[in-house]
Amino acid sequence: MILCLASAGPVFASAPPPVRLMAPLAEGWAFRYGEEHAAGALAGTVADWPMVRLPHTWNAADGADGGDNYARGTGWYVRRFKVDPGWAGRRIYLQFDGASRVATVHLNGRKIGEHTGGFARFRFDLTGALDFAGENLLVVAVSNADDGTAPVTADFTFFGGLYRGVQLLALDPLHVDVMDHAADGIFVTPREVTAARAEFTVAVDVRNDSARTEHAVVRVVVRDAAGAVVATQEAAKVIDGPGAARIEPVFTLENPRRWDGRKDPHQYCAEVTVSTDGRIRDELRQRFGLRSFEVDPDRGFFLNGAYLDLHGVSRHQDRAGKGWAISPEDEREDFGLIEEIGATVIRVAHYPQSALWFDLADERGLVLWAEIPVVNEVLATTRYTDNARQQLRELIRQNYNRPAICFWGVGNETREVGETSGRAMVDGVASDRVIAELAELARAEDPTRLSIYASHHRAEDARNFHTDVLGFNKYFGWYGGTAEDFAAWADGVHRRYPALRFSMSEYGAGANILHHDLSGAKPVPDGAWHPEEYQAQLHEVQWLAMRARPYLWGKFIWNMFDFAVDIRDEGATPGMNDKGIVTYDRKTRKDAFYWYQANWSAAPVLHLAGRRFIDRPAGPAEIKVYSNLPQVELFLDDKSLGTVAGDGTHLFRWPAELAVGPNRLEVRAADGATIVTDRCTLNCRPAKKP
Repeated sequence: MILCLASAGPVFASAPPPVRLMAPLAEGWAFRYGEEHAAGALAGTVADWPMVRLPHTWNAADGADGGDNYARGTGWYVRRFKVDPGWAGRRIYLQFDGASRVATVHLNGRKIGEHTGGFARFRFDLTGALDFAGENLLVVAVSNADDGTAPVTADFTFFGGLYRGVQLLALDPLHVDVMDHAADGIFVTPREVTAARAEFTVAVDVRNDSARTEHAVVRVVVRDAAGAVVATQEAAKVIDGPGAARIEPVFTLENPRRWDGRKDPHQYCAEVTVSTDGRIRDELRQRFGLRSFEVDPDRGFFLNGAYLDLHGVSRHQDRAGKGWAISPEDEREDFGLIEEIGATVIRVAHYPQSALWFDLADERGLVLWAEIPVVNEVLATTRYTDNARQQLRELIRQNYNRPAICFWGVGNETREVGETSGRAMVDGVASDRVIAELAELARAEDPTRLSIYASHHRAEDARNFHTDVLGFNKYFGWYGGTAEDFAAWADGVHRRYPALRFSMSEYGAGANILHHDLSGAKPVPDGAWHPEEYQAQLHEVQWLAMRARPYLWGKFIWNMFDFAVDIRDEGATPGMNDKGIVTYDRKTRKDAFYWYQANWSAAPVLHLAGRRFIDRPAGPAEIKVYSNLPQVELFLDDKSLGTVAGDGTHLFRWPAELAVGPNRLEVRAADGATIVTDRCTLNCRPAKKP
C-alpha cells in the first residue's frame, strides 16, 4: 500500500511495494489563476493561496453563464511532496490524465517539459530532477488560451485546469514502455477473427533505462473473462542499456468468444511480465476484445458478420457547476442514461474523453467513434498540423486495444480562417490538406479500424473523400429547410455517390423544457424561444426517415445532454447549447429522449408526451404517446378514449377535448401479464377568443 503521511508534504512509502508503484496526487494543491502569480508559484511562496482538490477547473461557473467572457489564461498549481528513499533506483514518472490545454511542468525549479493538447493522457520522467531524500516542489502551469493548435475555436467551452487525475508512477528501470505517447506499451492487433478461429499479435515494447545489458524474459499469458488461461508465450531478449526492444508473438485461438456489442461484450486479458533471472521486474495487464466489423455502402454496419443498427448519441463531458472536472460517478450516470435510451453506439465528440468512459463502452458493449478536436478553423501552419498529428497518435496508441472503438475521427466541420457559415468555401485548401494527412496517419497507425470525418459541407466537397467512411452534420428543420427535407437530401447523396459510406453524425434541434408550443412552427435557432414540442416533432420525422434507409450505417443524435457554449445566447439560457435530449443537470429527460427509447429500447416504454405543457388552452387537442408496446389505451378523467394499436412507428395519437381546469390523463398498456401506466395532469385555461 502507498501511504500518504502528513508532514511538510506527503510521503509515499514503498514497503511492501507491488512491482509497479502508483500514487495519486489529488489533494494538497495550492492554486491561483493569472500570469502575475508566476514568480510566487515557481518559488513556492504560496502559503496564502487557496487549496483545491483535483479534478479542478477555474471555469466551472463562468464557462457556462454566457457572454463569451470566461477566463482564458494561465492557472498555477503548486504542490509539495516527499518520496520514500526506497523509491531510489526506480524510474519515476508524473502522469496527467488530462490538462486543458497546455501544461508546463517544473520540479524543484527545473523545467521538466510541456505538453500541448487538452484531452489526452501524458507523462514526464521526473527521475533526474527528483529529490529522494528531501521535499520536492512541483509547479504546473496550465493555460486554456488560444495557442494556435486544435481546437482554435469550437462550439463548446474550453474549460481550463487539471480537470482529470494526476499521479506518480514508479517503475523498475527494466519495464514495459510508458513514454510512447503515454500508451501502455502493449498493442494487440487482430489479423483474422471468425467464429471458428482468431489470430492476433500481442506486441510488447520493453525499455531498459539502466546502463547495463539486461537478459530479459517477456511472458504473455492470455486469459478469458473468467480468468482461465487460453494461451501463453514467452520470448528472451537481450536489451543493451539504455535501449528498447519489441516482442510480437502471434496467438491463435480456436472458437474464440468474440466481443459482440451489447449482446456479449467479452474481453480477454493479456498478462505481461518482464523478468530477469526469475525475478519479475515489471508486470501489466491489458484487456482486449476480438471482433471483426465492416461498413457496406448499401447495407450498413456489420459486427462479426451480422448486421448491427448503429443508433446512438454524441456526448460532451461537461456538467452543470463542474465543467470538465467531473467525477467517476458523473461518468457512470451519463453512461447509464445512454444505455437506458437503448443506444448501440456513441460518438465521443469532439475530443478524447476519460479512460473510464472508454472502459465503460468496452465493458457494456457500445460501439465507439473516437475523435480529436480538429474542429472549425484549420490553420495553415506547421505548428497546427504537427500538433494535430500528435493528438491523433495519442488517441490511437493510448486506446489501441479497445474493442469498442471502430472509428478514428480526424476532424469535424473544418473551415478556412475567416470562413463563416455565410461565406462557405468549397474544397478549403488548408483544411483539405490536414484532413487528408490525418486520414493517412490514422491508416498507418491502425489499419484495422476505419478513419472518419464529420462534414457539414456539400456532398461534392473534396474534404468528404479522404477518410474511409463519412458522417454528415445536417440540421434540416433547424438551421434551414424543414425536417421533411432530410429524406430527399440523403437519397440524393446516395444516388450521386453510391460508394460513399456515410452516416448522420449530427442532427437535432434545441429545446428548453420551460418552453411549449403545439403549433409546429419552426423556432428561430438563435432566438430566445425553443419549445420542447418542436424538438420532439423534428426527431420523430427524421428518425423514421433514417430508420428506413439502411445505407445510413450510423445515426448520431446531437446531443445526448445540453452542454456549455459560453458564446451562445439562445433558448432563454445564455451559455448553453440546448440540443440535448437530457438537461444539463441530468435531472430531466426531454420528450425526445422517450421517443428514442420507445424506438431503441427492449425495456417497456410508455410516455405521455407534452406533459410539461401544463398551462395550455382548453378545447380540441391531440394527445401523443411514445411506446414500444403493442397497443395503448388512453383515459381522460377516468373515461376511456379508446385503444390504439401500434403501427410500427411507436407513435400513438388520440383526439381529445380538454376542459378548463385540471385534466387527468392516464395511458395503460400490457407488457405480457404486467400493466404499464403513465399519467399526468394538464391544467387548462380558457381558450382565447378569435
